[in-house]
Amino acid sequence: MLPEFCRMLQRVVLCSLLFVLLLGSTLSQAASSAFFQLNHSGRQGILHYSDPLLSQAGQPVHYQLRYTYWLPGRSNGKVIIYNHGLQSHRGWFYGSAEYLAILGYTVYAFDRVGAGQSSAGVSVRPANDSDSGASLIRQHGHVDRWQVWTDSLDQMVRLVRKRHPSLELNLWANSFAAHILTGYINSYPDRGVYHLVFTTPGLFSRLPLPFTIPELIAAAPGQYFASTIPEQQGDQGATLFTSDPFYQWAISTDGYSQRRFSREFYLAVGGLTQFNLLRTSFSTDPLARFPRFYLYVPADPMMDNQRLRSYLTLAPDNTVVKAYSGGDDHRHLLAFAADMQQSILDIDDFLHDRPVQGQEVLQVPAQQPLMVLPEHWL
Repeated sequence: MLPEFCRMLQRVVLCSLLFVLLLGSTLSQAASSAFFQLNHSGRQGILHYSDPLLSQAGQPVHYQLRYTYWLPGRSNGKVIIYNHGLQSHRGWFYGSAEYLAILGYTVYAFDRVGAGQSSAGVSVRPANDSDSGASLIRQHGHVDRWQVWTDSLDQMVRLVRKRHPSLELNLWANSFAAHILTGYINSYPDRGVYHLVFTTPGLFSRLPLPFTIPELIAAAPGQYFASTIPEQQGDQGATLFTSDPFYQWAISTDGYSQRRFSREFYLAVGGLTQFNLLRTSFSTDPLARFPRFYLYVPADPMMDNQRLRSYLTLAPDNTVVKAYSGGDDHRHLLAFAADMQQSILDIDDFLHDRPVQGQEVLQVPAQQPLMVLPEHWL
């Protein structure tokens, strides 16, 4: 009798173990990314900080910013902080970061609030007739206001400054993050930044919004809308980013790809865009004082580069511009195209104040274009 009981118990334990392993595998696939496997020498870190506005309003909110950093074997005296795009996270930059570390750069890449592995975005849901009081909305793809993005970038700048006080600080924004980096420099021009890099900047989009403006304004707090980046047959927009089959697969299976965004997120983008474009009309625009490198793909399926070039002529001084093919199909993300290595070498030249081979000469028009909030924000 006892041996039979032991065999039954053994089967129960085995089945339970298999269930746990299966459940763990399912959960890990639901929140995993193949891009994280591209990290060979980077180290992980977490930056903790409190939301100043919500905390002062009696709603203490604490954020965790997940970041990865690379320390070169032999430093070239420069450090880069990388800001990722709308859908992505820091893992999409891992391959590029490894090359930069070989070139001697200290590199930091972080997930913004509400994206990747960082804390969810937080806002206060106002009380209504059915509520006893205000409550917090805490979700990914969400943010309370656009200053959360610039403030969190400033937290990373302070961290890097403290750790590497002797290194020359440079900031890099990819795609959507061009809004954030532009807003950051306009808000914090005195942080000792040397150079700014914008890869395929998402300042002007040709993609349609997934809502009308009245629908967005009338939506309930915390209501979600689809991403502006459309997908084809469940690819999570991969074919717009790259034509490389591996990277297409990695994007389409990425559990951290952000595909939905809240009403507040989109309103924050509109507010940040308006803030930045208004600053371009000021003669004291801080951005114009910084050496800036804009790398773009003329046939980019996502971006309106004609508007981008008009925007860049507003302050051509200190501006370097270069066009790239984006691969045979002219895709958006240079990091996943045949241009990746050349673009990194060009960025290396720019950060060392060397001429960038093939850079364009911006022609200032006789009449400057009027820059207003575009119909398509992202």
